[in-house]
Amino acid sequence: MKTMTTIAIIAAAAASTVSADILNAGFEAGSGTDANDWAEIVGGPSGSVERSTANPNSGDYSAYLAFDHINNAAAGGAYFIEQNQPVGSITADTDYTLSFFAAIDSTDFVGMDTFVQILWLDQDGSDGGGVRGETLTSLIGLGINQSYQQFSLDLTSAAGADSFLLRFQVSAGAVDGIANGVYIDDVALTPAPGALALLGLSGCVAARRRR
Repeated sequence: MKTMTTIAIIAAAAASTVSADILNAGFEAGSGTDANDWAEIVGGPSGSVERSTANPNSGDYSAYLAFDHINNAAAGGAYFIEQNQPVGSITADTDYTLSFFAAIDSTDFVGMDTFVQILWLDQDGSDGGGVRGETLTSLIGLGINQSYQQFSLDLTSAAGADSFLLRFQVSAGAVDGIANGVYIDDVALTPAPGALALLGLSGCVAARRRR
């Protein structure tokens, strides 16, 4: 009985560990249009990136990335919201799950695209430094529409990586008469479910058999 109780405790602790979100906060914390721990980058003359109350999936705020070529001159541009995590935030060659909710103002995708990107980084330079790997995924390809959906991506951190940069992006070409915006909310990056739990259970079962 004691052994089985020990197994249950270790399994619960391992499950708790693997479910821990590595990212800092969501979009609830911040001041005005600026979200804590996220950098808002406006890379064109007719777009914006902000913490917004317009259409949250949960809580009071989401991120909103938008461009307007109807009321502003058409020009190409890229608009980002991103979070850069420090050395030691992830482990190299490890499975992770990136999950988030996303919605879009219009499914007329002419002249634009929207992406989620993760860069696996070696920020301490112990394995050559710089970008060790990248995943770039089109949200249009994932099936984004005007209602919030949860998306989950199974990822493996690159060899030599000790940290990462996560970025959501809207890109707009110089096409007249288009406008669109993307909402992002409830973002989490977690170790893949079950990995540590299985390890803990296998160790306990082996110990019980030895007894």
